[in-house]
Amino acid sequence: MQKKLMHVGPSFTSYRIQMAGVSENTGFASPDFLDAMKYSLEGLLYVAGADDSYMPFILPGSGTVAMETVTSLIPRGSKTLLLTNGVFGDRWIPILTAHGLQMDVLSADPGHAVSMADIEEKLEGGDYQNLIMTHVETSTGVRMDIEGVSKIARKHVERIIVDGVASLGAEREDIARLGITAIISASQKALGAPPGAALIVASRSALEDINEFSYFFNLKNWITPMERYLEGKNGYLSTEPVGVILSLNRVFSDIRTTGLEARIDDHRRLSLALNEGIEAAGLKVLAERDLWSNTVTAVLSDHADEIVRRSMDLGIEFATGVHPKLLGKYFRIGHMGYVNDFDALSALSVIERAAAQSGEKVRIGEGVRRAQQVLYDLSHGR
Repeated sequence: MQKKLMHVGPSFTSYRIQMAGVSENTGFASPDFLDAMKYSLEGLLYVAGADDSYMPFILPGSGTVAMETVTSLIPRGSKTLLLTNGVFGDRWIPILTAHGLQMDVLSADPGHAVSMADIEEKLEGGDYQNLIMTHVETSTGVRMDIEGVSKIARKHVERIIVDGVASLGAEREDIARLGITAIISASQKALGAPPGAALIVASRSALEDINEFSYFFNLKNWITPMERYLEGKNGYLSTEPVGVILSLNRVFSDIRTTGLEARIDDHRRLSLALNEGIEAAGLKVLAERDLWSNTVTAVLSDHADEIVRRSMDLGIEFATGVHPKLLGKYFRIGHMGYVNDFDALSALSVIERAAAQSGEKVRIGEGVRRAQQVLYDLSHGR
């Protein structure tokens, strides 16, 4: 049986992308790698909605590496307001604490987002220089309105940092237009490449005041290497994940060919079909409807872990829930990367059967039917 990976990361990819990373005896100074690295850095700027006033960074590592590294943009003695809608928003707390950085935290219950009113009230009442938020919270599938938050935050803080680990490449970022200082991500999420690369796009002006708390996690040490890579030259500081970057090169080529807006719209369509299908089948999506993301859906069920196990037997791997308030009470679907209509419909079919086998009261076939209708209506402009 061919397995579909609809986990929340690594995400659904393709053999083309995987095979693009297979190259015989290619090193970090080889011409084909240098071409791929330059193109990938330029592609990273493109998907982030950045302009020439921003610098792209591709580092060996994961989304957590990107989180810790971008923290070097926060000066010691400054104060940060952290907005968190779940487990991965909370991950900023130990990172900032480990580096002695001051913060206050605004958090939301599972399935909800920190409200604009609370954000504005907190910013007006405190002396903050930085704000950090997560665009799509991987633990709950909640999408933060980064445009609305940025509009409020720009009046109060100097730096806005966005965690785009589960959004970059499938949600609209527009960081230059929104005045966002930096965004982070990782290769294996919405971009759909293999894991192994930490991605950062940062304002060049913010790079002038770096908190040098580390060597590897210090963005200052990566500026010259990235500038050299952008020139097509060897920029070695640490060995880059050569195969991953060769795959990213193909991903960014695909995105430019399709067009970023078209790719984002494809993810939006599939998300709407999948979420409406889940609820038509008799299950409940954790996130409030206006917070549904293009990339992650969390589904409530008292049989969640069993549904994940049975779904794997049926050929699709989903993710169990990780939010401590809802352990064993929900599961997560990753619908990002190289996912298509048929994958979404297959996922719903498997979920319906696995849920019924697990003792959940579901309406077999209704989820698939509703998703088909949504996809049909959207394709016909309805």
